[in-house]
Amino acid sequence: MPSSPTLEWVLSRRIGLLGYGRDGRSTARALLARDPAANLSVLVEDGEAETDLPLITGPFDRRLLEFEVLIRSPGVPVDHPALRAAQKAGVSVVNPASIWLAERGKGMTVVGVTGSKGKSTTASLLAHLLRSIGRDVLLGGNIGVPLLDHLDTSARIAVLELSSYQLSDLRGALDLGLFTRLFPEHLDWHGSEAAYVAAKLRLAELLDGRPLLVNARDDKLMAATEGVRGRVLANRAPGVWRDGDRLMLGRTVIAPAGSLPLIGRHNLDNAALALQAAILLGGEADELAESLASFRGLPHRLESVARRRGVRYINDSISTSPWATLAALDALKPARVVLIVGGQARPADWQPVLEWVESNGLAGLLTIPDNGPSIARRFRDSVAERVDSIEELDNLDQAVDRAASLAGPDSVVLLSPGAPSFKRFRDFEQRGERFRALVDSLGD
Repeated sequence: MPSSPTLEWVLSRRIGLLGYGRDGRSTARALLARDPAANLSVLVEDGEAETDLPLITGPFDRRLLEFEVLIRSPGVPVDHPALRAAQKAGVSVVNPASIWLAERGKGMTVVGVTGSKGKSTTASLLAHLLRSIGRDVLLGGNIGVPLLDHLDTSARIAVLELSSYQLSDLRGALDLGLFTRLFPEHLDWHGSEAAYVAAKLRLAELLDGRPLLVNARDDKLMAATEGVRGRVLANRAPGVWRDGDRLMLGRTVIAPAGSLPLIGRHNLDNAALALQAAILLGGEADELAESLASFRGLPHRLESVARRRGVRYINDSISTSPWATLAALDALKPARVVLIVGGQARPADWQPVLEWVESNGLAGLLTIPDNGPSIARRFRDSVAERVDSIEELDNLDQAVDRAASLAGPDSVVLLSPGAPSFKRFRDFEQRGERFRALVDSLGD
């Protein structure tokens, strides 16, 4: 397989499209738009897919060997046994984002943004800042419309949010990278923390010595990137950095405490990275800093949903790891919090959250399936005396109703599940939308 798999190269072969979700359908559209007679089949392991293309359902197996190229949707693990066997037999496995990188117009500056938390906010912030100074910017990747729907973009700068699923086998070149935070995530997909970290560090390989801005406030990230060529320590003086609850440029205050519409110090860290990157891309610090105040946070990420009877309701459905839950709790200090957690059962370390609760306490812990009972057990065993109420509920509807009863004036009800939404919801967005609807139904 070439280092840059172009559409022309892919379309000259028998193609199997693995997965037919958002990215799979985008890939099919791009291929058929270029060649309506493309030799393309869709393969899905679970369920069916609505498509006019030849469809193969059931577990991936030796049937993968019937194809010359397999295009891997991000949700399909790179180390799937059938995929590995096909590669060993000479079948090329292609990441859809690699095709976009091979096809993008010359002269475009491509920025890759990753991190265990904050990559969506940081990528969106950077795109917002660059647009505020008149730059034509494409925001894509793991956010918004899939990349292959942007083959005809006229943008001169692309800001790509890149997940570990996408980075694992991504090919091509990036011009600038941003790395927000690093903690264990998606271990069920990657198989180990080492494999997850290696996938994230693919960002540095794609940069090949070009600048990689890393959040210098994250010790784990600093250790993992030590020795990486092109590493630039961001969120540190004399550049843009967070000082408590304000942003500084060197010794100059550029965003006083409370001036930005973002909740939590970790989001100020994200803003510091985005602002530093925008400066590197030619923006003026003062002009960019003014534009920070007009940024609006993304849905499902510490999103203030409503205030009901003096209680704030916060939607942090994007939280799929206890580390994300920890960041959300820390962002809301010193408010008393009724916390709703739980979702898909997978390996996860709740110890950092337990330590936070030991120091700060909770007004309530409400757990939902599937891993809710195991989380509740951990809390009862470790910090029961620091939580006013620990209860196991059958679903999110019950949890929101119970939270409204537990929450006192000036407290917060926080949905920060610390787990993926499967299989109770289609995705974290549907989970967050359900939370919003439930809060709305509470009335004033």
